[in-house]
Amino acid sequence: MTLSLAFKMAIRPFGDSALLVDIDAGNTDASSDIVMALNAQLSQQCIRGITQTTPSYNSLLVSFEPERTQHPVLQTEIHAIADTINVQDIPKGNQWSIPACFDAPYALDCAALETELSQDWQSIVDCFCAAEYRVHAVGFLPGFTYLGNLPDALYCNRLRDPRATVPASSIAIAGTQAGIYPFDSPGGWRIIGRLPFTVFQTQADPPALFQANDRIRFEAVNPEVFEALEQRPIASVIKQATRR
Repeated sequence: MTLSLAFKMAIRPFGDSALLVDIDAGNTDASSDIVMALNAQLSQQCIRGITQTTPSYNSLLVSFEPERTQHPVLQTEIHAIADTINVQDIPKGNQWSIPACFDAPYALDCAALETELSQDWQSIVDCFCAAEYRVHAVGFLPGFTYLGNLPDALYCNRLRDPRATVPASSIAIAGTQAGIYPFDSPGGWRIIGRLPFTVFQTQADPPALFQANDRIRFEAVNPEVFEALEQRPIASVIKQATRR
């Protein structure tokens, strides 16, 4: 078994104090694997001047202190580390099983999606819950969770006119992605359900519940169970395990 990873990498300045590392490994999941492996290695190496790394689908933002390092120096160090990463460097992340309600009034776009996807609502929910989703990025809003691996059968368009307010903890889909809104905010994705807990708490460490490279499965519950779960501590509501 080969441990090496085949990919293309491009690094470019991103302002005065950051570099953007773009990865192309042929597809989104493979590129994300490289991004996560490189991110883990940069964290372990404790390279002089780096203040933060932010992984996304196929890129890694590396922020640094200009007083301690410079673009060319850091680019050379990143290239050297990238040349050594292999499959054993890909971090595993956490596996989550979380309850969600896909009934009214939480599924704001159920009727519109039934029409657009030519499926009844139960079939849409069953299809959504049958998949395992990968957290590709956390951002846009603090704690907004971008999920990949949405089934092809659920591909849909964004709203033509975004909502002024999407309720906190709403589960949404748009294009080939799913997402979770951390708190009330504007949004144009299709709302299909809601979680009985918040995914972002300022007093928690880290504040965002889900991290890039985690895996999530959703379990549909009825409104009565949902309301009961809202009253319980989050630790008793979700199931978490470290992937091996």
